[in-house]
Amino acid sequence: MVLPMRNTIILLAIMATTAPVKAQDLQAEFNAVNELFRGAAVMKLDKHHRLVVDFHDGSGRYRQDVAPVMHLDPENISYSTEEDAVVLGCRTDKAQCIDKEIFKLNTVRHTGRSNLPRPSDDPGGERTMLALRDLLRSAQDQVASVVGETRERPSRIK
Repeated sequence: MVLPMRNTIILLAIMATTAPVKAQDLQAEFNAVNELFRGAAVMKLDKHHRLVVDFHDGSGRYRQDVAPVMHLDPENISYSTEEDAVVLGCRTDKAQCIDKEIFKLNTVRHTGRSNLPRPSDDPGGERTMLALRDLLRSAQDQVASVVGETRERPSRIK
């Protein structure tokens, strides 16, 4: 079916404006979560659709946790009183999905959880857990829509 030129232009204009809006909304959510941690943990989504969390202390960046955002479970976010930390976990079918690099030890460990420092103004971690759940759901929605738009590469092997 051939679309008239005017309809094609309108369709292209709609497609060009909706994707950046989603990306801007997601960036605003990342900014809000990063503000909660006040620099102790800084999160971003890389070009490979992985959540990257950089951990900082007085001497600089000491650890980095990386996990495919689709392997993380928004419902598996909890507060650990023993660690005084908000814990981010993998989906049950993707255990050990987080690569935890500890720079001073020069090691990478595979784990099923990432403990994030609890913000000092969030005693039980409730606000932080809620913000992380919303962020993960939004990031997973965006990744799912991008993956759905990207055509799979045909196999050259016959």
